[in-house]
Amino acid sequence: MLKISTSDMEEIQIDVDLTPPAVYLDYCVIADLATEPNDLGQQFREALDGANGTLYLSWAHIIELFSLGQGPTFERIAQYLDAFGPRFVLIDSDPNTVVEREKEWMLGRQNPAFDEDFLRLLAANWDGQTAISFEIFVNVVRKETEFFAKIKKLHSENKTKLKELFDHKRIRYRNDRNAKKLLDGALYPRIPPGASTHKIQMELMRECVRTNEVFNASDGMDLFHAVVALSYCDYVVLDKKWARRCRKIALPEGAATVFDGTEVETLIKVVKSFHSNPKTS
Repeated sequence: MLKISTSDMEEIQIDVDLTPPAVYLDYCVIADLATEPNDLGQQFREALDGANGTLYLSWAHIIELFSLGQGPTFERIAQYLDAFGPRFVLIDSDPNTVVEREKEWMLGRQNPAFDEDFLRLLAANWDGQTAISFEIFVNVVRKETEFFAKIKKLHSENKTKLKELFDHKRIRYRNDRNAKKLLDGALYPRIPPGASTHKIQMELMRECVRTNEVFNASDGMDLFHAVVALSYCDYVVLDKKWARRCRKIALPEGAATVFDGTEVETLIKVVKSFHSNPKTS
């Protein structure tokens, strides 16, 4: 949950209260919940609110939302996310950056998963009166067009680079016996000890190389967005392909439980019962 505070004596501050259960929904899942005629979207929102949980979002959601252009679908998704009020937080979608923060983390520092750049941007653009909600993020993106264009360009470039990287690794895996042996036998520790991001990233990357499924241009960024969510959330809902990939790897203890987009009703039941049977860490 995000809280903004200010006073005559202090600068604007953003306080982040991460109340469990922490849930990450893939953008396509959010779009379905916001636009489909059934009431699953409302049921999930009410379940998360009743459990005092937190919705985790990333820049991936914002980029995909604004890529729609202004229109009825955009408005329905934005309004749906706005209905969660302050019950959300924005996380960094780059696992490499998060791993570096984990290496330097000390007691008292911010959660390594937070997207600190955007939180600072949010504070700088807050009017001092508006109740915090997703609408503020929408207004910030509309106002900070250069910042958003920079992020969008960076994601587009990374998407291309990651596809090229994985295409190369997949060809080598299939044609080089030594490379195949090394990848199949690799053991990925937690770096630093106790953190999960590095291990999950390496396990998922290996699965993306070994799978026979087509590796699309969007898969590289989908991988990145899934990694941080798996590391820091209690529950993650992905499309069927990515849910299947995540279930095939050796997720470390404490990682998120994975659902696919057809299992939202089950997720709702789990969220409702979270505090009577909390996820062990």
